[in-house]
Amino acid sequence: MKLSQFLGRMSLGKSSRTKTEITSINLRFGQDMHALSGRIVEGQEFYLEIPFKNRMGSGMLPSHLKGPSITIKEIRVDKPFGLVSSEPAAPLSVPYMGDMLFGIRVKAPGGNYTGPLTITFESEKSDDVNIDIEKITLTDGSRSVEVEDTSSNMILKKSQIIRRDMQAYKILSFGQQVAGISAAKPFEVVSTEPKVPFSVDRKDSYIIKIYIKCPDFNYSGPLELRFS
Repeated sequence: MKLSQFLGRMSLGKSSRTKTEITSINLRFGQDMHALSGRIVEGQEFYLEIPFKNRMGSGMLPSHLKGPSITIKEIRVDKPFGLVSSEPAAPLSVPYMGDMLFGIRVKAPGGNYTGPLTITFESEKSDDVNIDIEKITLTDGSRSVEVEDTSSNMILKKSQIIRRDMQAYKILSFGQQVAGISAAKPFEVVSTEPKVPFSVDRKDSYIIKIYIKCPDFNYSGPLELRFS
């Protein structure tokens, strides 16, 4: 998943005295990084406002499904800069699709400096799980087919919902009625597009969006989706 939590806008407070040339401002959250343009700041301290939005899964979830909350455990500023204060202060929780405006005061390097400024929003690692899907298998009664190129390794929040778009033409027949779609444990199908029940009566009805709740523990193995 490659979804930036940052809104991409930032305001810079006024300062005075020494100058520091920041070539870029890098905002890190988990495996993602959002880069803002650099600037020259003056003084021993300067102030940043950074909008943050919890978009975990928002690029793929319909409005009736909710993604996980995010716990920000710590805010770090890489050397040679230093974190003076942040408002609100970590640790804190940001609900799914919730907005937060961070006011961060940063200490400038003691001497001349030209280079990047990196600020890391560290999430609570205990909320993370590793989900290694080795393959996806589609079953319909006694029939079973393996979908090619469906292996994936993901670091997710516990019980996070993911979406998989399945071209189900290998397991479904034209005119077939689909009464339900489920997943073998420890996964759970929470929604589909189209909604069940539906008939395979158009070419595009072979493409099914399946929303799957992943387990709240580390998992390595297959994902089996069952049609009935």
